[in-house]
Amino acid sequence: MSTGPKPVLTLAEAVATYVPDGQELFIGGFAYSDPMALAHELIRQKRRQLYVMKTSGGVLVDQLVGAGCIDKLLLCHVWNSVGPVPAHCFRRAIEQGHPHPIAIEEMSFGAFTSALIAGGCGLPFMPTTPVQGAGHFTQRTFMPDKFAVVESPFDGRPVCVVPPLRPALGVFHVHRTDRFGNAQLFGPTAEMRYAIAACQKVIVIAEELVHTDIVREAPEATVAPGFMVDAVVVQPWSAHPTDAYRYYLRDLDHHALYGRLSKTVDGYQQYLDEWVYGCATFHDLLAKIGADRVAALQARARWWQQ
Repeated sequence: MSTGPKPVLTLAEAVATYVPDGQELFIGGFAYSDPMALAHELIRQKRRQLYVMKTSGGVLVDQLVGAGCIDKLLLCHVWNSVGPVPAHCFRRAIEQGHPHPIAIEEMSFGAFTSALIAGGCGLPFMPTTPVQGAGHFTQRTFMPDKFAVVESPFDGRPVCVVPPLRPALGVFHVHRTDRFGNAQLFGPTAEMRYAIAACQKVIVIAEELVHTDIVREAPEATVAPGFMVDAVVVQPWSAHPTDAYRYYLRDLDHHALYGRLSKTVDGYQQYLDEWVYGCATFHDLLAKIGADRVAALQARARWWQQ
């Protein structure tokens, strides 16, 4: 990876360049800072047979499943976080095989994060909380070795361990980045630092592009140093309808709208036609949301400036 300036791409260019059919893809975000703009672009470019890894699936994964983009999925959970209500497309794929069957592998958030830490640190395995007997321990689909039990060298007791995860590509929503890919995220970061270190290639989708001097004012917020980043996308509001701390709040009304429409196949198609295919870019989606709604979500998120 280069330490020099990174290519600044549009989202369409990034997907066309880095995400072919069949790509192994880790998507960052733990029900906040979800790069929803990425999901919409993958759907518009009709990507297929993706192997997606995501800790918190949310409506992002649900939309990709409903559009037929995913064949394999490693996750902790998938749901629509307003209510909460079920992730209807995900349920249809699992229960009815619509639009086609998908293979799923489950891990607890702790185990998933431990596997990313092992991948990021170059370790052969990582201990995790004991999950022996739990469903995600006993049920294995395409990862027969996702858990093992070893003897502790200290007291001889059994220890549950996970192998390293090294995703081929990771895409992460961040708040800001400079031209060199030094990417920053404020507030909670969940597994993101570990996942970025574990991924073999990294794309960041930022709310804004800033000068390096601004990045240096808050080095503790840097989740991805530039040498780990391959390309940069600048797309304001790219996490909508999830939230971006200090930038905008979660759009609960839009979550509810998606939940209502996605209950049926026809309703889900109506959502795609209006909000994905009907918006050539995420800028168009932002215009469709409307200036008043955008201002309201933005203003309430900036309480710290008041």
